Amino acid sequence: MMNLKQLTNQYVRERAVTEASSTHYHFVARLFCRDMEVQELHDIKIELLLQWRELVMSRGASRPTWNNYLCHMRALLNYASRRQYIQKFPNPSHLMLPVHINRPKILRPHELDYIMKFLADDTSPFKPHWFWAIVMRTLFYTGMRRRQLSQLKWRDVDLERKTIHLRAESSKNRRSWDIPIAELLIPSLAELHRQTIEAIHDGSDVGNRYVFDIMLFCADYPSCKNGFLTVRALSNFFYRLRAATGIDISPHKLRHTMATSLARLGLYKELQVLLGHTNIQTTMRYVHPDLESLRMMTDRLKSIG
Repeated sequence: MMNLKQLTNQYVRERAVTEASSTHYHFVARLFCRDMEVQELHDIKIELLLQWRELVMSRGASRPTWNNYLCHMRALLNYASRRQYIQKFPNPSHLMLPVHINRPKILRPHELDYIMKFLADDTSPFKPHWFWAIVMRTLFYTGMRRRQLSQLKWRDVDLERKTIHLRAESSKNRRSWDIPIAELLIPSLAELHRQTIEAIHDGSDVGNRYVFDIMLFCADYPSCKNGFLTVRALSNFFYRLRAATGIDISPHKLRHTMATSLARLGLYKELQVLLGHTNIQTTMRYVHPDLESLRMMTDRLKSIG
């Protein structure tokens, strides 16, 4: 008889999911077992999932959070059914909650300006402030995700050809591709490269170093290990930045803001390649026309008298 923990271990091993996905599958499985005090697969029923939903939502979780939990549980239970560890499990998709669409996930120009000035100030609580300013610029000018930035190595960055290679192992869709380095980003990456060589005293080995090795410049930085800025540490930085500035900023918001700005050029296929999407429909979800763009469009209407 197999329990949920054993099933999760087998699922992530057989599917060879990414480390981040494996961590989240195990988290969801542990949370379910803790909340419902159930571990055996044959004890999991639709009614139990409904009770879990009520408990999760009563703790103040968002609807997308619950839907994410359910998607992971559904994948595990479907896998158990295919392996005949349990009888065919009914589709629990009807337990998904409708998600209300909020305001677009983009930052206004004055918000970005304020944050960059805040980080540039010598009195900024984020040390070293120049390092974090480069993190912000890299996320904005490349549109890369947190894990891609976290695992970027200097051998992936070609400052002469002005390209960055995004490796498959750090990408959400397990694909690799090259992106250009914007002219406005080159001086920042060149400065970080110089500072890195100076800190390690050995430029010959710089290619194997992580680009954003915060511990070279702040040895006791929390949530970091093995010489790179972890996803957790990056998330903690943005949490503290939101608290310090009062601006709702995140790596994903920077990605949306960049995509929305470039979408005004109308080069949607090129934008899809830059963001690494396999489907153009995914790219279009990143496009958020602002009020002034809508106003410019409606002002083109002809008079009807």
